[in-house]
Amino acid sequence: MQPCTSTKRAQKIKKDMSVTTTIRMYNQLNLGDCFLLKFSSPAEESYMLIDFGSYEGNNEVREMEIAQDIIDTVGDKKLTIVLTHQHKDHYSGFLHAGDMLKGTNRELWLSYLDSEKSKEGQLIRSMTEKYWKKTKKTKELLKAQFVDVPEADRKPEVEQMLERKQSYDLFAEDQSGGAAIAKLLEISGGNVCFLTPGDNFMLPCTNNEIKVYVLGPPYDDKFLTKTNPKQAEEVQGLSSMMELANMDLSGTMMLDALTTLKDSSYCKDDDFPFSKQYIDTDDADPIKALYKHPDQKWRNIDTEWLSEIGHLSLYMDKLTNNTSLVLAFEIVASKKVMLFVGDAQIGNWQSWSSVKFQDSSVTVADLLSRTILYKAGHHSSLNATLKQSLDLMNEKELIIMIPVNQKVSEKYGFHMLKPGMLSGYHRKSQGRVLRSDSIIQDGSRLVVDPPFFNQAKFGAQLKVFPEGHKPHLWIEVTLK
Repeated sequence: MQPCTSTKRAQKIKKDMSVTTTIRMYNQLNLGDCFLLKFSSPAEESYMLIDFGSYEGNNEVREMEIAQDIIDTVGDKKLTIVLTHQHKDHYSGFLHAGDMLKGTNRELWLSYLDSEKSKEGQLIRSMTEKYWKKTKKTKELLKAQFVDVPEADRKPEVEQMLERKQSYDLFAEDQSGGAAIAKLLEISGGNVCFLTPGDNFMLPCTNNEIKVYVLGPPYDDKFLTKTNPKQAEEVQGLSSMMELANMDLSGTMMLDALTTLKDSSYCKDDDFPFSKQYIDTDDADPIKALYKHPDQKWRNIDTEWLSEIGHLSLYMDKLTNNTSLVLAFEIVASKKVMLFVGDAQIGNWQSWSSVKFQDSSVTVADLLSRTILYKAGHHSSLNATLKQSLDLMNEKELIIMIPVNQKVSEKYGFHMLKPGMLSGYHRKSQGRVLRSDSIIQDGSRLVVDPPFFNQAKFGAQLKVFPEGHKPHLWIEVTLK
């Protein structure tokens, strides 16, 4: 039976009122996230900015260019700003160019962990603050005792460790997340919303055509520390409270040992970090002579303690990543979903299975099965995409966007863009993978570099700005 004329007219009106969704991924010539989402219908138009930051410093000029493009695009329209978590490669742009984003129609979304009322957030902030204070003092003592000394007394192993620590720490003890939050509150005029897993609601100014689902960060502390996948990309880990307590104890012991070395004459540099009771003061002892013999250097454990500092720094970085705010956007008319996970580690992903959305029968597995656009977690790191969840995504239409800069990643030895991860992305999305650092233009066509699929294969409209020029400022996907 053919639908009546009035029904056809209603369907046409509904179709005409459907929202158009555009996702703009900025190329920061650096490592960091910055996405501008546009939701437009004939009646309404709104924008959402998800993160804005760079890993390396001295990127203010590019960040100012990006901020200017954002404000030129948004104007006085509604702009919701989302900060997924407090790492510099997600917030530095707000510090350097945030004043340009100010307006009368601004709103800020943060994770419940960023709320002063959150007990879980208070505990994490307290533990991390203690850690940064200890690690800052530890670094100062290490430099004074083993690096900033006459050449004959220097320990190159310590200097190398400090250099590695800087990259492990993601901005080391110069944390400025608090300043970023303060700037964001200023930009938004204090109009802030703290989101909790299970929240779901219609996005304002989208004609009730976009629904938001909040998946993470997890409530259960055991998921916060699940950071590394096993071979099957599952993870194992202790309770975060136990891990944080052990980490605090380990940091205290290192700092105590260094303080003792600085303030005491009983321990020589060559004997550190052994406790006094284990130090052999008899230089003629044959066992000690054997240990110090050049041919036996491979047996020495003098610098093994250095690995603990790197471990602690890396752990703190991953814990912060696992606090990422995770959002899924459903296009109501088509039921298609866009997934933005920040830098969520594996534990964050696994926690979604227990999320129950308020007044809704929708499950996370259902949302994943309808996902047609996935913002790759943590710049395509191995431990930031759960294989089981990726396998659920809609492979017929799936587009994967990776905000990454390979040169910066390789410079610091980060485990990003591993061949296995990339091949998995290309397999699942049938080659529809877009990297912020690898777009070239060939005449009127947009070509992905490396050359997987061209524009015709994406099932979505792609644009690059500026056309025909390098380096591009952004690549944009408009979903059909």
